[in-house]
Amino acid sequence: MHWSLLPLLLTAVSAAAVDNQAEETSRDGKLFSIFQIVRFNNEACTTSDGNPGTCYTAAECTNAEPAGRGGEERGSCASGFGVCCYIAADTCVSGKVFKQPTTAIKSKGFPNGIKDATDCASSGRSAEGRQAVETNKWFIGKYSDDVVQFRIDFKTFEIANPMMGDCANDTLVISGADPASNRAIPVLCGTLTDQHIYVNARTVEQFTLEIQLAEEGDQRWDIWVTALESTDPLLAPRGCLQYYTNVTETLSTFNNDQGNGELINNQMYSICIEQKDDYCDVGLTVNNFDLGGSAGMCEDSVSFGTNQFCGSAFTTNTWNYTGCYSIPVMSDGDNSGMNVGFEIAYILLPC
Repeated sequence: MHWSLLPLLLTAVSAAAVDNQAEETSRDGKLFSIFQIVRFNNEACTTSDGNPGTCYTAAECTNAEPAGRGGEERGSCASGFGVCCYIAADTCVSGKVFKQPTTAIKSKGFPNGIKDATDCASSGRSAEGRQAVETNKWFIGKYSDDVVQFRIDFKTFEIANPMMGDCANDTLVISGADPASNRAIPVLCGTLTDQHIYVNARTVEQFTLEIQLAEEGDQRWDIWVTALESTDPLLAPRGCLQYYTNVTETLSTFNNDQGNGELINNQMYSICIEQKDDYCDVGLTVNNFDLGGSAGMCEDSVSFGTNQFCGSAFTTNTWNYTGCYSIPVMSDGDNSGMNVGFEIAYILLPC
C-alpha cells in the first residue's frame, strides 16, 4: 500500500513573544513553526459524481507526470486531508501504462456512441485517427509490489454482437496476465454491462486490455479497473473468473443481455460465490435459460455442485452445499442455434 504525506502548518510562534520580555529578549527570540505530518493510504474512493477514484493529495492528483497523476479533483477523502482523484485513460492515446489503485476507461464521447464523438485529432490530442479498423489498447500496471489481482467492472459495455457465437467483428481481448489465468479469460464481445472479471497478476507487472472495432458505430464503454493487494477482502479465489460476495445476486453468461443476447462460443471458466459461515445451501431462480444440447449430451453447460445443466430445462431451485461455491461454465465452438445463455438469480440459505 502506498501513502501520501501532507505536512500541515498548525501555528507559528515567537520564542520572544512567549517570554514577553524586554528588547534584549526579543533580540534573542527566534521564530519557529510546529508541523504535523498527516499520513493516509492511497485507497480507492468514490468521486462526488459516482466514479472510481483514488485518495491523493491535491498536488499528487493534478500535477503532471511524473510528480502527479494528471487527474481531476472530484470530492474529498481521508477526513478532508486528501482529494478523491479521478484518473481516466484517454481513448485517444494508446500505449500508456496506468499504475494506480483505480483507473477509469471510457469510450470517447461517452455516454454517446463513438461515431458521434469529436474526432480526437481535432481536439489537439495525439490520435491514431478514424479508420475502418480501430484498436484501443491500454496497459494496466501494478502501483504496488503487493498487487496480486485486478478486478474489471463493466459499468457500461456495448460493442458489436457475436455472429453465431463468434466475436467476428468487435472484440475485447485481455492478455499478459498470469499464464494460468490467461487460459480462463475468453475473447468477449456484445453487451457486458454490469458484468465483471478478475485478472491475476502475481507473476507479471502489467497486463493489456484491448478493444478492437471493425468500424465506428454506436459502441460505448465505461470500465472500472481496480487493483487488489494480497489482503484485500475482494480477492477472488484461485480459478475464479467472476466472484460474487453478496448474499443474493444475479449470475449470467457474457452477452446474455437479459435474454436478448447470444451465447459466445469457446467459453470455459468458473463463477464463484463467497463462502459464509452462516450459510450452506443456495436457492436458485431462473430468469432465462437456453444452452445447446440436452441432458446427457450437453454442447454447452453450467454446473451447480454435481449437477450439470444444458438445453432449455433448468430443473432445480436448490443447490445443496457439498463444498465450495464454484460454478463451471462451458460453451463449444458453434452457436448456429442462436442460444442466448442463461441468467440465474441466487440467494444463500442459512444452515
